[in-house]
Amino acid sequence: MTHVPIRLYLARHGRTAWNLERRFQGTTDIPLDDVGRAQALELADALRGRFETVLASNLARASETAQIVANALNLELLARDPDLRERGYGKFEGLTADECAAQYPEVWNDPKRDRNFLPPGGEPVEEVAARVTRGLLRCVERLRGRYQSALVVSHGTALRLFLEQLSGARVTSLANLEYREVVHDGTRFTLVERAPAIP
Repeated sequence: MTHVPIRLYLARHGRTAWNLERRFQGTTDIPLDDVGRAQALELADALRGRFETVLASNLARASETAQIVANALNLELLARDPDLRERGYGKFEGLTADECAAQYPEVWNDPKRDRNFLPPGGEPVEEVAARVTRGLLRCVERLRGRYQSALVVSHGTALRLFLEQLSGARVTSLANLEYREVVHDGTRFTLVERAPAIP
C-alpha cells in the first residue's frame, strides 16, 4: 500500500522566563513569557500556508505556542502528546549552569562530560530519542488520511536528540521558535532541509 508522505515542521516553543535566565527547564511546566507569545505569532506568519494542523507537547510552553499559532491561522490543535515533552533533567531543573556547578561539582566538572551527560535523576538520552520518535510516529498516524502536513511544537533537547538519531550527525541546539522540516514516507522519517531560525 502506497502512503501519501506526511510533512512535519518540528519547532521549539517560544521563550519563557527560565529561558531568559538560562535555567534548565526539562519537565518543569513553565509558561511562555510575553516575548514567547509574540514569537509564536511570528512563527505563524513565517510558516503561513505550509501546514494544515498543529500538534504539541503537553507542557504549557509548547502547548501555548501551538495554540497561539493555531488560533492565528484558524487551524485545529489536534493533540497534546506527553511523548513530545522535553528531556527530564532531574535535579538540574530550575538551576543555571553556575548553580549546577556549585551544587553538583562532581558531575558538572567531570572532564569526560559531554552535552548528553546524565544529570542526577535525569532521563537518559536514548530514552528521550525513543520517546520522541514514538510521539512523532503517533503524530503521523493521527494525520494519516486527514492531513498531509502539520506543525509539531516540542522542545530544544527533545528535538535535537531525535534529529541526531535521524541524521547520525551532531545537531546544533535549536533556538526558541527554530524549526526543522521532516517527511515520513510511510516507512521512515527523512530530514528535508535545514530551516532558518525565526528572527
